[in-house]
This record gives sequence, structure tokens and C-alpha cells, in this order.
Amino acid sequence: MRLDDFKQAPAEAFLVILSFLTKNYAYDATAFMKVRDITLQSLHVKGGKIRASYLHELIEEAIARSGDAGLLFKFAESVTPNNLGVLGYLMLHSRTVEEAIIKLCRYYPLIGKTLKPLFVPEKEGAKLTLFIHKEGEMTHLEKYSAEIHLSALLHLINKIIPHPIFPKQTTFRHAKPLHVKAYQSVFGENILFDEVENALFFDQTQLKMKTSFDNPYLLSVFEKEAEQSLGMSVHGSLKDQVLGYILIATGELDVSLESVARKIGMHPRTLQKKLKEEGVSFVALLGEVRQKLATHYLQKGLDTPTIASYLGYAEPSPFLRAFKKWYGITPKVWLAALKKM
Repeated sequence: MRLDDFKQAPAEAFLVILSFLTKNYAYDATAFMKVRDITLQSLHVKGGKIRASYLHELIEEAIARSGDAGLLFKFAESVTPNNLGVLGYLMLHSRTVEEAIIKLCRYYPLIGKTLKPLFVPEKEGAKLTLFIHKEGEMTHLEKYSAEIHLSALLHLINKIIPHPIFPKQTTFRHAKPLHVKAYQSVFGENILFDEVENALFFDQTQLKMKTSFDNPYLLSVFEKEAEQSLGMSVHGSLKDQVLGYILIATGELDVSLESVARKIGMHPRTLQKKLKEEGVSFVALLGEVRQKLATHYLQKGLDTPTIASYLGYAEPSPFLRAFKKWYGITPKVWLAALKKM
């Protein structure tokens, strides 16, 4: 039995991809589903789950039958700004590519809380990377999910600018596939595999590109609606809300008290007072999130400067001091000790 057999995927995801294959490739999944005891009825159950391995096997069989190695990239093209609702309109009416990506990361919870896009400044540009967030933990996307989501994000960006672009560089965690040309038609020539993360890299020229539908007034209107919707989507205690917003804020590189208070709709002093009534502080909650994510990122192979950026530190040195305070050792020593276990 494979490890994937214990992993679960949303039945809805299986159904969406199956519908795409049926419509665009005349794919008949009758035999596939019968062998695995999958019924259409079970796929329509709200919140239903299915073995992740079945989803992977479906994709692999469809690629083999159709001979189209770029099948998933075509599936990703079905995502457009217009069918993302408020989030899509925010991207559409942003001034630049950079602003559109920032809005995407900030307001992504409007369309899903599992996937977490992160936008991180680099020396000569920035990178857009993706993680899966489940029960307070964040991990990298697996091969097919990475292919779909990275190509969908790039497709969204190219839909809002006059002329399509290729990223300066694209990286994937999985091994180099046999059909690299399918990737190159989407991401361009500069693609690296077996890397530590799935990411799109853009240079400053690309980030400063003007969008085709820049409209400050509409951007303001949709941003207010997004803020209200996001606020209503958070439930539980104030502590839980703050923890959730801190996780969201790590994608914006702004985890300040003021930023989180603004999202919740409180004055910073009011937020501090109410947290104190629950027996916690903002600083403690921020440290809790950072501490948990720091070790997770280390185990995933990310370097110290990248982790510092992900956690909202302006530079690596404050992160290193915080890490030593948490564990009494440096990240490098911590990771070396972990590997010896």
C-alpha cells in the first residue's frame, strides 16, 4: 500500500477534473471508477473525500490515453478573473502586476482557506509561491496540484495585462518530467525541477507592468466589500480570529498589530484590551504562529532569509534572535539535531 492511499482529497476536486476530461477529451471513466468502487453519487456528497491516489491515477490515465502532457495546463486556463468574483475584480482593477498579486495573496481566503499564496520580495524582484494550510500546518503542493495552481495563477496575471509574459524563472519540487515542452509552453524556458519550493519568480520590470483595466474607484469599492466579507468569514473566539488573521498577514509581509486590528475592524488598543480579557496578548499569538511555522519551513528545506520573509521579519537577524530565544540554538543547529534523530 502506498502512502498516498492514506491521504484524502476533496471528492469535489475529483468531480471537477473528471467533468473537464469528459467534456474536452471525451474521457470515459466508467471502468476506472468501477475498479475503485467510486460512484457519481458519492462524488456529489457535500464535503466528501476520496483517496488522493485516485485523483493522481485519474490524471495519469487521462494523460496516457490522450497523449496530451499539457492536459492539466489546459484545465488551469478555465480560471479567469471574472469567475473568481470579488477576488478576480480586485486583481482586474489593480494598477500593476505587483499590486494584483498582493491583492490575490491578501484576499485569497475569500475563495478558499486551504490554499495559501505567498508573495515574497527578492533581490531583483519577487516570487509567488503556494502552500497548503491544514489545521495550523503548512506544506508544499504535490506535483499535479502545483502544476494546476501555478499555471492558473500565471494565467490570471496574463489575463489582466496587455501582453502575456513568462516568469523570469519557475521552480517545481517534483522531478523533471519527460515532456518538458508542455511546461515551457506555459512557463517559458527557465524552469527548474527538484527544487525546494513551487514558485513563480518575476523581475521588477514585470511587477511594474500596468494592467489593462486599472480603475482606482472600482478597486476601492471591491476592496471594501472584500474586507467586510473576510471579516464575516472568521468565526470562533477573538484569539482564534487573530491567529487566523496573523496567518493571512504572513502572506502580505505585514504582521503588525495595526494591520491585524484593521482587518478585524478594531482600534489596536481595543484589540489589545480584549485579548487581555481572554488571557493572551498579540505579541504572544504572533510568536506562537511564527514559532510553529519556523520549524515547519526549516524541515521543508527553505533557507533562513526566505523563512524570515515568510514570517514577516524585515531581515534575517531578528528572526535568528527570536529562534534562539525559542529553542536556545540556531536554526542550522536545530535542523542538524533533527536529522540525527
